[in-house]
Amino acid sequence: MAEGFANPQVMMMESKSSLPIVVGVMFCLAQGLGILGGLAMVMGGALIGGIGGEEAAAAAGVVAGIGVLILILSGVGVWAGVMIAQRKKLGVHVAWGLIGAGIALSILASVLGETSIDWGGIGCNGICALFVGLPLMISSASQHME
Repeated sequence: MAEGFANPQVMMMESKSSLPIVVGVMFCLAQGLGILGGLAMVMGGALIGGIGGEEAAAAAGVVAGIGVLILILSGVGVWAGVMIAQRKKLGVHVAWGLIGAGIALSILASVLGETSIDWGGIGCNGICALFVGLPLMISSASQHME
């Protein structure tokens, strides 16, 4: 080898997987639908309370309260989706917590309303939990998650 020349080293640049970004954006969009539903419930509660009497006002308060709860949970969901898109593991864990809370609230509503449990909805939430967890399960994506 000629004098003064160093041994050339090949540097491999590995591109980051776009899976966390796709999952985060899709989760944000789904939570955006939840925000729209929560706003509709708050507005519907206000409308019911304005039209009806005293009993309707009590029901409207419950509807509006549930709408506010949905707004808060969906807002946290948007934050979780943004964190997933930024390749942060915390976003996946928060999203799993929200999905679990949704399942628990669904079961609670079924028990309190004395109706059958919505197994289809629980199954869909399970599929959503698997989808949200993909960035941690796929090795090309998980190695870039913080």
